[in-house]
Amino acid sequence: MTDERELDDGLAAFDQLGREMAETNRLLRAVRSDQATRNQQEHDLSAEMQAVLKQATGASQKALQASQAEIRSSLLWTALTAFLIVLVAFGGGYFFGQRAGWDTGHADGYQKARNQEAAASWANTPAGQRAYGLDQLGSLDMLALCKGDGWITERQKGGTVCFPKENAKGNLSGWYIR
Repeated sequence: MTDERELDDGLAAFDQLGREMAETNRLLRAVRSDQATRNQQEHDLSAEMQAVLKQATGASQKALQASQAEIRSSLLWTALTAFLIVLVAFGGGYFFGQRAGWDTGHADGYQKARNQEAAASWANTPAGQRAYGLDQLGSLDMLALCKGDGWITERQKGGTVCFPKENAKGNLSGWYIR
């Protein structure tokens, strides 16, 4: 009775671990999706900055060609100032976008690490140690998947049940537990 309960505890713990890993994978996909969105936003901002830079450069070139020699120096300073403003705006956009992405990624990674710590702490429980022992003996997969010689699965009441079945010689087989 105790072995069955321990087995049920171990299987329930493995089911819980599977759900936690699935949640961790879902969160990872969400972080990747969020990062891709941030990268696209930074790319869009960069394209806008380049368009503005092209407009500013084009306008300054036309103004320089149309101007007379005495105002040439003031237009040059205006174009240089516009270029520096665009350059500073581009750098600021990149810096703040990078910073926001870093902070979000760091927070998401910390949360995932906390989930992994919970899974690791289960592994140190008696049920986790028993499951590890079964795995070391090569019996955990046989037990969980009902893959031992002479063992079969059947669908009953909406679930799958594992049963022993005698082989042609009338023998039953099992798996190592210790």
